[in-house]
Amino acid sequence: MKVFVKISITPVRIYLISLGLIMGMIIMAGEAQSQVRVKEKPIPPKVDMKISPKPGPEYIMLPGRWAWHRPSHMYIWLGPAWVIPPKGKVWNSGYWKEVDDEWLWVPGKWKRKVRFFQKRNKSLSPGT
Repeated sequence: MKVFVKISITPVRIYLISLGLIMGMIIMAGEAQSQVRVKEKPIPPKVDMKISPKPGPEYIMLPGRWAWHRPSHMYIWLGPAWVIPPKGKVWNSGYWKEVDDEWLWVPGKWKRKVRFFQKRNKSLSPGT
């Protein structure tokens, strides 16, 4: 037995659905592109941090990095950390980029390993 429900689509409902979709896209676009710029490039703290021993052979150490701390409205320094890298990925460290006389932190990210293969050139092969 099939049951069909009749839904009346009124202009007001279309307007509200459209408005909700548009607002959602605006919010998502703003979050994806929101980047905080500062007038002076922060300098990592000159503190001798005690680094824990390597937890296991599969771990690598990610270097210290900057992160935006919303409550204090400033960048904070996060010290180095031991992590297990995702399979087939390498860490590309973040960096400061100067944009219009201000500084923008470009965070690090995991990237796929790129392997370069060299074609064998017959003219360079030994014995030819």
